[in-house]
Amino acid sequence: MKLREVETPTTGQGEVRVKISHIGINYAEILSRRGQYAWAPDKPYVPGMEALGTIEEVGPGVKREIGERVIVGAQYGAYAEKIVVPAYLAFPTLPHLTDTEQAAFLVNYMTAWVALIKQARLMLDDTVLITAAAGGVGTAAVQLAHAFGCKVFGTASKAYKLDLLRDLKVEAAINYQDQDWDNHLKEINGNQGVDVVLELVGGDTFTKSKDLLNPFGRLVIAGVASIKWTKTNPLSWISALQKIPRYDLRKMAVSSNGILATHIGYLIKNESLTSQLWKELSSFCITHQIKPLVSHEFDFDELPRAHDYIESRKSYGKVVVKVGS
Repeated sequence: MKLREVETPTTGQGEVRVKISHIGINYAEILSRRGQYAWAPDKPYVPGMEALGTIEEVGPGVKREIGERVIVGAQYGAYAEKIVVPAYLAFPTLPHLTDTEQAAFLVNYMTAWVALIKQARLMLDDTVLITAAAGGVGTAAVQLAHAFGCKVFGTASKAYKLDLLRDLKVEAAINYQDQDWDNHLKEINGNQGVDVVLELVGGDTFTKSKDLLNPFGRLVIAGVASIKWTKTNPLSWISALQKIPRYDLRKMAVSSNGILATHIGYLIKNESLTSQLWKELSSFCITHQIKPLVSHEFDFDELPRAHDYIESRKSYGKVVVKVGS
């Protein structure tokens, strides 16, 4: 990544220009930088899927106020001082969140909401397993499922991340590097499996999570963090292919459970659906006073360090970059 001057973007029909103050960093943007993310545009481009800022210009047909503070979502372009987005992707801020928390909210919580509420159809008596539960989507999912009234289990690999999950009031925080972590979960849960899994890792974690499903269980795939490959190393392609989640319809029929997958990037093209999702999600989080966890905040010229920090696996929750005062 290189920092450089570009032309100030101009608004078109139905668009707003936002002056950015804080940027939320997502693991998908790291994959994009590596050339491992199909949703990314061709390089070179400006990465960044979410930010907090202030509307400073409105295009034709837009009824929004100059000076309005908004959370913006985009396919790319948020690693910048200014961004132009469709007006419906400039969401109202949440009154109980700080500026840093606002920038950490949209992608993680929208992903978790779609996966758990819209796809898994969460019910009050469900037991829920969140893999990679100390990450951005993971912590969001733990908070949402707990606030919904479910019994929640979370997996992580480091002691301080397991402690973090306990602070979030999970039923049990489980080290997925333990070879028998799935059996350990069953023992804790009265020799039962779980009703819902939000799977974010892939590979062996997916296989064990799938086998933990109770009858009528639902597993939603919203990420495959374990997959690492490079275009120049064909051997890495083999390893990556082996970690892609797979399922057998016959086994699903025998177990009477289902596997789903989501990528909210493809949903945000639908304006009415996106607006309804935001209304439901923001209302729930305001009611329950749910706040993102931010492990570190970097300055704008430290964006490469922010990526390094996430890749080091030292981060938990969200990493945010501050653009300026």
